Amino acid sequence: MFIITSINKIGLSQVDLNLLVVFQALMQEGSVTRAGYKLNLSQSAVSAALGRLRKLFDDPLFERNRGGMSPTAKALSLSVSLGPSLSNIANVILEETEFEPWQSSRTFHLAMSDDIEVLFSPWIAKQKLDHNWGVNFAIHQTNSQLWRTTLDDPLIDIVLTTTPPQLPNDVQTEPLFSGDYRCLHNPQLLRLSQPLTESEYIETRHVRVSYNSQRGWVDDVLSVMGRTRNTLCTTSHFLGLVPILRDLPVIATIPEPVAVRIGEIIDVQVSPVPIKMPRFTISAIWKTEIDGLIENSWIRQILKNFVQSHGL
Repeated sequence: MFIITSINKIGLSQVDLNLLVVFQALMQEGSVTRAGYKLNLSQSAVSAALGRLRKLFDDPLFERNRGGMSPTAKALSLSVSLGPSLSNIANVILEETEFEPWQSSRTFHLAMSDDIEVLFSPWIAKQKLDHNWGVNFAIHQTNSQLWRTTLDDPLIDIVLTTTPPQLPNDVQTEPLFSGDYRCLHNPQLLRLSQPLTESEYIETRHVRVSYNSQRGWVDDVLSVMGRTRNTLCTTSHFLGLVPILRDLPVIATIPEPVAVRIGEIIDVQVSPVPIKMPRFTISAIWKTEIDGLIENSWIRQILKNFVQSHGL
């Protein structure tokens, strides 16, 4: 690999391995200031280390942008090859064996669609309150079409999304939960059977949830059946359904967990979908370069706790 070849040319004994820890922190944080805070180093110390790293690898490694610092192609190549090893080295050198959320003021940046957020945000806020954690949580919006762009943002720690059909080598993934779909409608505006019949489902107007306002799986299934969905309107966010379902005689077909939650917020009927439907799987996705970091392992465990607590 390039990094091994370069170091061999110099002589391993001449290389300060702490530089690799700084490199790892910069890759994760995308900021000299945040990397310094993480490593308990001054900004000038991190800047000096970056200068030495640039000289060592004969590359800028990181370039400034509006949001902080972006890794160069060479830095990305190095991190993909040695990310997990650098994480382990960082843990050993920093003598970190367990992440302490009570003592840390770190902000975890998690990206997800708003149907997952409506379940996760109040739960994680209550966990912080109940356990008196010092860590913070920032939730960012993404979806199954934007997950790669979202994860490329140096700020993002983990993306939660429908499991992509193919994954590149520079990311790691772990399935969290699977589920199916439910129908929602306002029983005061639509007098429908419980459960819905197939004919009612096909003949009644629908509200579609679609990021790009295009077709969804319901449209595809009905097309195979030789039918077309009778769509009244489309919204790009699940929470946009709340006023629509409250005020209009329409059916929404959405993932069961958020359907149940919306059913708790407003007076709507939750019913099984009366046509054959696919199941979905939600996975956590993160960059290979941060795979071994103790804080990454901690937040992944927290996500598993969330899934378990909701019976997902």
